Amino acid sequence: CMAADIDPTNPGWEMWSLGTDGILNWRGEKIAEKAPSCNFAIWWDGDLLRELLDHESVQKYDWKTGRVDIIKRFDGRFNNWTKSNPCLSGDIIGDWREEVLIRDEASTLLRLYVTDIPTPHRIPCLMEDIPYRLSVATENVAYNQPPEPGFYLGTK
Repeated sequence: CMAADIDPTNPGWEMWSLGTDGILNWRGEKIAEKAPSCNFAIWWDGDLLRELLDHESVQKYDWKTGRVDIIKRFDGRFNNWTKSNPCLSGDIIGDWREEVLIRDEASTLLRLYVTDIPTPHRIPCLMEDIPYRLSVATENVAYNQPPEPGFYLGTK
């Protein structure tokens, strides 16, 4: 399952899973018929909505059409084809948006991808938030899930 703010017309985070029929708002009301990937979420493009991170790409959910568009494709491989995990995702360099660490196809080197999209938002480094920092650490010692801060970061 996944919970992230991907639709600015609804307050709070939206949620969906393989078992739900569509996307639900925080009240459990269906707001979209088709659910996007429930793999990873990432703050990438500079707005306060989260993007989706799945199969070597960052994808943007379009709440008006229900479509998902690829906005960044990475050169390399994520791990575990069925789950498609990056080696690590998180606010590594400290500008509040998240970077992606992945391996090359031969597993001989690591690549760190950083967004080049400007943002008007100034938010402290997410690694300063203890729940977020612990969440990044658990990406590689527990079930690999996207990191989450201990506070709400979204549009409403």
